[in-house]
Amino acid sequence: MWTCPNCGRVFKRANQPHSCHRVPLEKHFENKEKAKELFEYLVKQIHTHIGSSQIISIPCCVHLFSNYDFLGAFPKKDRLEISFTLNRKIENPRIKKYASMSANVILNCLDVTDVEEIDEELMQWLGESFHLKDK
Repeated sequence: MWTCPNCGRVFKRANQPHSCHRVPLEKHFENKEKAKELFEYLVKQIHTHIGSSQIISIPCCVHLFSNYDFLGAFPKKDRLEISFTLNRKIENPRIKKYASMSANVILNCLDVTDVEEIDEELMQWLGESFHLKDK
């Protein structure tokens, strides 16, 4: 693991390309009250049921970091788009797209439009993602 001396973010490889620039968290949620409500509820559920994480607000999105960036949140006006990595593709209608990051890492993406969608199933996936690098 490598920690950037400028921004303090932790990466798998030394000198991994990234942006050290951070933006205030509130900037992501300007005029996006629904996304803010969903994000706050999601973070509370993760911290209560999975484990603590650090919120890292960078220009493109908001990351949740435990021992790696396990979740990306992209606030939209009427929803919160989230992406998380697993060692498998989730076959579920809730997942709107996938991206292979490597042979063993798949990025799974979905939209959350209501707090009720932050349910046991989603928390199970996020817990799996949270602990993926523990193995």
